[in-house]
Amino acid sequence: MKYHLYNFNLTKKSVLIFFTSLFIFLLSCFGVFNSLSADVAKFLYDNLGYTNKWSQTYGERWFVMLNTNFSALGSREIVFVAIIFCTIYLFKAKGRQKTINFLFTLIGGLLLIFTVKYITSGEEPVTSRMILTEKVSEFPSGHTFIATVLYIALAISLKSKIHPADVNGYFLIAASILAFIVGLSRIAGAAHTVTEVIAGWSLGVCWLTFSQIVLEIKSPKVNNYINK
Repeated sequence: MKYHLYNFNLTKKSVLIFFTSLFIFLLSCFGVFNSLSADVAKFLYDNLGYTNKWSQTYGERWFVMLNTNFSALGSREIVFVAIIFCTIYLFKAKGRQKTINFLFTLIGGLLLIFTVKYITSGEEPVTSRMILTEKVSEFPSGHTFIATVLYIALAISLKSKIHPADVNGYFLIAASILAFIVGLSRIAGAAHTVTEVIAGWSLGVCWLTFSQIVLEIKSPKVNNYINK
């Protein structure tokens, strides 16, 4: 019974996080953070300036490269490689169900971000070239969304009862820091506005919690508890 109650309470917390992140995402959709975006852009320009007269990136070349390298943690190439290696590891170390849960979260997230970007792309028809070059839509930040979903989903998959609580907590903290760094690099690198990055973070957390709720409800032990 304690196990069932624990999972039930965990699901309730997930619902709270889901609606909170959804609310923040909707705020970004309605432009609530646009003034903050303008203030941050002005701050970066006033303190760093543009890299050169031909670009609108901020700061010296080393600063641009630093942001490019950090944002690569959410790029399609790194994500593709990470998904392959993480999937193989989870299958060998954690078993079939953990692997399925991980892939469900990742593939569902990829479908979601493409759908949202397609909706926000405007009147212009979406071509295969736009998809391959990640130019479908700037809203929300795709790198930020994917980094949030990938790394936190991996942290959840690595969580185990045999690990001490601080080890499981470390996985989640490290994943959150990685997602945070990717988002900041997209802002500092002038690839996205604060609004677009907040939308990426919040939508990523929203999908993560939704997928966890679905997976918790589909768990046989939770179903037995609910049906009693």
